[in-house]
Parts: sequence; C-alpha cells; structure tokens
Amino acid sequence: MRLGAIVLLSLTAGVASAQNVTFSFASDVASNEPTFEGQADTGVISVVRIPTGLEVDDANGPLPTLSYDTRFYCDFQLTYSGSFNLPGGQVLHTYGVDGTFRFQSSTVMQVTIEDGVLTALGDANGWGSTATIQASSLAGSNVNYEWQAASQAAYNLFTGASTSDMTDAAFTLTDIFSFPAGAAGVPGVTINPQTGLPNVAWESEGSYSGSAFFVPAPGTAMIAGLGLTALGRRRRNS
Repeated sequence: MRLGAIVLLSLTAGVASAQNVTFSFASDVASNEPTFEGQADTGVISVVRIPTGLEVDDANGPLPTLSYDTRFYCDFQLTYSGSFNLPGGQVLHTYGVDGTFRFQSSTVMQVTIEDGVLTALGDANGWGSTATIQASSLAGSNVNYEWQAASQAAYNLFTGASTSDMTDAAFTLTDIFSFPAGAAGVPGVTINPQTGLPNVAWESEGSYSGSAFFVPAPGTAMIAGLGLTALGRRRRNS
C-alpha cells in the first residue's frame, strides 16, 4: 500500500475517533453589564456587545484551554409551552427557544438553535431568580455550530460547520431582575396569565457551556496524503 493511502486511512480513522470540542464562558465576565436582557410581552431575549472570554477545550483532554477575547451577541425568541405544578407550591414555566448567538471580534463562532427549551422555576405568577436554556441534538433540538476562526486541528476544531451529531448548548440564568414601569428593579419576572410570556422587561447574569463535533473539509486529509506520497517519491528517487 502506498504511503499516501496509509496516511489517508490513518487520518480518516483519527477523525472517526475524535472527541467533541467544548466551549464555555463564565457568568459576569462583563462586571458592569447583564448577560441577557428580555423584552416585555414579546418573548425576545437579546444582548449586544457584551465583552466575553470564550474558552475552548479538547473535551477534558490533555491540551491547555484556548481563550478568545470576543463580544457576545444573542437573539432568542421564546414560545410559551406550559406551566407545571411541582411539590411545595413551585411552578415550572417552560418555553420553546429558537435563535442564534455568536462570539465576535471579527466573528469567531456563530451557533443556531432550533427547538431548544427554556425552563424557569417560580410560582403561579411568574419566574423566580433562575432559569436555564438547553438544546441538544440528542433530544430533538437542532444545534448548529459554525467556527469562523482558524482551525485548531489538535482540538478537533475546524473552520466551517459542525456535524449534526452530539451538539449541544446550555445557558444558566441567575440573578434575574425585572423592571416594571416606573419601578426600580425587583427580583424575578411576572408573566402574562394569557400568553405566559414575561410582561415586564428583565435582565440576568448568565454562563454558557456547549459542545460540537467538527471534521476537516474533505480535501484536507487528501492533501495531507498526497503531500506525503510526493515526499516518499522524492526519497526513493534520491
């Protein structure tokens, strides 16, 4: 078997056994600004230009964490699903989530979520001070990552789109405060009893973790194999 074919098979096997790459940021990286802002009555959650340190890791492997100095943007739309009574008088409010978030200096990464879920623990009148946003390809969500910075092959991270396998994204929302008209910020969020959506503007801190699986472009492994084939020929001819 030629050297190039051996290399190509080796690279293909390496891709098949590769691990996901993981992404994260900590809550309150921007100490003077909230991570998320919600609009009254519309179900829109957004944030613009929050300074954020995006951390990239080789899924708990041996390599050091990569850090990217970026700004975080998001645009999510909530769709009310229902509220469920829990023991002790607690109520779990649930919503569908669709939208995008991205990390940008020049754009580093953009993620699209379809059929994600927001859950907020509260009472019959609204949310308490915490919530979560979750989306997983293994649970029926579409979570599409697009890495737009330079490839980091050692981290199984390649410029372009992720595959559909084993992708996820999750945010924790804490310290939720709302801003009723004419009032100072108060903990929690009241909801409209007819629509289930927040009926006041609100903001929160937030943290993020997610993972995705990338493969190199089809030509990448072939080019590597051909390059080593040429190297082998030169050695035989010398």
